[in-house]
Amino acid sequence: MRGNSEFEIPFTGLGIGRHAFGFQLDGTFFSDFEPQGFDDADITAETELDRFDTMMHFDVHVTGTVRSFCDRCNAPVTLSIDHRARYVVKFGDTSQRNDDDILVLGPAEHLLDVREFLYESTVLGMPLRRVHELEDDCDPNVLQWLTGSVDHAPDEEQEEAEADPRWAALKGLSSSEPKGEEDLNEEE
Repeated sequence: MRGNSEFEIPFTGLGIGRHAFGFQLDGTFFSDFEPQGFDDADITAETELDRFDTMMHFDVHVTGTVRSFCDRCNAPVTLSIDHRARYVVKFGDTSQRNDDDILVLGPAEHLLDVREFLYESTVLGMPLRRVHELEDDCDPNVLQWLTGSVDHAPDEEQEEAEADPRWAALKGLSSSEPKGEEDLNEEE
């Protein structure tokens, strides 16, 4: 497993201005996070840290592919990702996360851990609908079932044979003859 230092930027040693960093993200990187809907990845993250006196902008551009599962047929599908995001890092009295895109670092901090920014940028870059580009690439058995061309309903004869005999006896109690007026008066 990679050390955290690979994804930490020592910003205190950086001068004012822009600084570029590159990261390679694979399935091992994403295994440290909660399940995200894909099982493997090959992502290149090009980042730029723009340092000012009181704050920094951290721009992320992720490109590459992730292997997920098709929403239509649940077969593996490779999805392309190309996403840009900007995160704001401010300097304050205490370290805290104020907003989704704003991080405040206290005076004792000297490293910026960018793992969460890289993870979020990748997940946000995934398409909402994850399907094969061509329907022909989907699992044909699932497509047949979805279109109704294959009957997957249980066989009624088999179902009756497996039925509990006590329920079969109750079926004989139902009468198909309508009750007459005399029968209704007798019941009251």
